[in-house]
Amino acid sequence: MAKRAIVTLLTDFGSRAAYPAAMKGVLLSRCPKAQIVDITHDVPAHDVVAGAFLLDQAARCFPPGTVHVVVVDPGVGTDRRILVGRFAGQTYVFPDNGVITLVAARGPAQELVVVRNRELLPRGAPSQTFHGRDIFAPVAAHVLNGVSLRRFGPQPDTFRLLELPVYEETPDEIAGQVVYVDSFGNLVTNIPERAVRAKWMDLEAVRGWCAGKSVGSLQGAYGFVPEGEAMVLFNSMSRVEVAVNQGRACDELNAGFGTVVRLTCHRAPPETHESLP
Repeated sequence: MAKRAIVTLLTDFGSRAAYPAAMKGVLLSRCPKAQIVDITHDVPAHDVVAGAFLLDQAARCFPPGTVHVVVVDPGVGTDRRILVGRFAGQTYVFPDNGVITLVAARGPAQELVVVRNRELLPRGAPSQTFHGRDIFAPVAAHVLNGVSLRRFGPQPDTFRLLELPVYEETPDEIAGQVVYVDSFGNLVTNIPERAVRAKWMDLEAVRGWCAGKSVGSLQGAYGFVPEGEAMVLFNSMSRVEVAVNQGRACDELNAGFGTVVRLTCHRAPPETHESLP
């Protein structure tokens, strides 16, 4: 069986734009065997943090050898660098703006270079506003065709990572922040599931507050509470999430990036009964 050449695209171009199709045309022209998968083209415009979360969520599901092309690139045309890196057996072509942060958090780069070799790029000057077509896609096609990463350019001394907020623990609570709002309006926090499980064994007694408002108890799934009711749960990214069953938590709670989310664990004391005389 021929080796698969899977390449994914993640951009903020919008699903109705022609830009993704142009990138696909370049990829297929240079690597006809490419199997192109759209992660999404609806990353909120210029939102590098959202791009980082969507990339990490999807990329971990792909097989080794996959090439991921990430064009959430508000610095296009400036002196920001374009990098190619291999993390956990997958290759990423991405702008050096922190969009790789969550992928890199799962393990160090096995190989990382700056795209500098003009001989591997189309002739003529690339568009200053569409590096996705003129640089990212040709680079990805070369990788799919077996070109060594070392040929693209030198290894950087460092690369940019996002400074995402960290959660805090006290004896009585875990406090974190909303770091991503998904397409359903669910509020994804920076509190990892493992931290909650390590702190409290009685998960049924865990309660949540978002923007100072109670959001109920920790649940196993959205449908475990009535429609329109808020909850906290562990999501598919193994993070604490605040949600509203069949509603938009971001709107119901007037919350977004940076909103404080607190967890406590409180089991009501057992009822006591006076002794009969």
